[in-house]
Amino acid sequence: MSTSAITLLKVLLHGDMHIDELGKYMKLDANSIERNVTILNRYLREKGMKTVKKMNNIYSLENKDERFSDFFSKLDILSSEQRQNILCTKLLLNGYINLEKEREKLGISRTTAIKDLKVVKEQLLKSDIFLESKNSKGIFIQTDEESKVNRILCENLIRLFVDRDFLCMQRKELLEEVNILDEEKYIKIYKEITDVFKIRKSIIAFYAIYSLALIEKHKGFLEIRKKEKNDKEIEIEKILEKTNLAKSLSDNIKEKVAEIVLKTKCYKSSDSVINKQLNIFIDEVKEKFKMCKLEAKRLEESIANYFIMGYVDKKYGVLWVRKKPHSLRCQKLANVIESILDKIKLEMMYSDVLRLSGSISNFFLDEQHIKGFKVLSVSRNLDEEQNYKVIKCMKELYPGLNFESESLLDFRFRSEDNILSYDLIISDTESYKIKNLVKVNSLSVKEIQRCFIEYVLDKRFESAGII
Repeated sequence: MSTSAITLLKVLLHGDMHIDELGKYMKLDANSIERNVTILNRYLREKGMKTVKKMNNIYSLENKDERFSDFFSKLDILSSEQRQNILCTKLLLNGYINLEKEREKLGISRTTAIKDLKVVKEQLLKSDIFLESKNSKGIFIQTDEESKVNRILCENLIRLFVDRDFLCMQRKELLEEVNILDEEKYIKIYKEITDVFKIRKSIIAFYAIYSLALIEKHKGFLEIRKKEKNDKEIEIEKILEKTNLAKSLSDNIKEKVAEIVLKTKCYKSSDSVINKQLNIFIDEVKEKFKMCKLEAKRLEESIANYFIMGYVDKKYGVLWVRKKPHSLRCQKLANVIESILDKIKLEMMYSDVLRLSGSISNFFLDEQHIKGFKVLSVSRNLDEEQNYKVIKCMKELYPGLNFESESLLDFRFRSEDNILSYDLIISDTESYKIKNLVKVNSLSVKEIQRCFIEYVLDKRFESAGII
């Protein structure tokens, strides 16, 4: 079975998926997807498991029973990148490897093992980490800065942990070999950290701390890059010292915890690479939608966390699936955002593209209401109690909103000028004569929000000349 077929299975385990969406997640065309479905189904039949079905271009896994929990752990199929990560992780953790033994465990030829090691060597050289081959002994690491070894090793371990539900046999064995601490104990420690500093919980942040603790346990020490601490990091370390956490963590790990807490609270300002990428992205969106400098600044503040999460998810291979929106306008915005990311050569998973575009559409919506937004809802069968609840909810969501409601009978006696004074009229009836009227199936919060977003996006697309 191919690695692409395995990726296909991972995605479909999250739910039914249209072929167009599958193409976005897998970066494959329709023919390639069909080929991989055939490969996957042949393998599933051999294992006595139900297969992937296709109906109206929607693929679905017939059942997702408990057998899938150990399905991946029995696979011995590795991509070249996964093989290289295994070799790199063992090198960095132990300080050396025996390439002959490792290639036997991986089930690859000597030629392939040598090619993989060459890639690892080139990657490590970028961080001034050198490899030395000693006859009959193995491949050894040579470096003057152990902190660089630990940084790369920590990132590799994070990737293993975030992908733990889908690890193949060799990667699962590596994780079991490395994971020698009480994970639940560190989850409690991390919960206390998030409570003390009032930061959001993050899988990546937790496994960064836990991986550092594992490295320290394996090596007996943890060398980190000493740098000049800023005032915020010093303040965080002082707070840590006053909690029970001080007894649970070594001084070096506490220093890294302070850095991780700071990044979680204000990642953009503490990471020059992500800051640069975000600035480039905002400039492209600003130009595309003809935004002024102040509005672009507000956009940056509004979407920074979503952008960062998309960047980090891709870096560590976090797989999650998000359904594309039903609204054609929202899909159109997602396509625009995807094209901007392609232009600046920044790759994100499709789920993060959708989340990022959703946050941008919400920003556009909020901007519209800052300027003032006058809305009227019209219903054939006026349910005053229900309308009151909907209007109350909408006004709580958008405090500056001017939202009125009335029956169709009353509406018919409004003058044309009065009707045109509203930005948007939402109704369960339809009139082709009224340009600012949008028909909905029901006057619910969900339907009204959809109308708001589509109205605002139409305005944005029109002003930007996006067809």
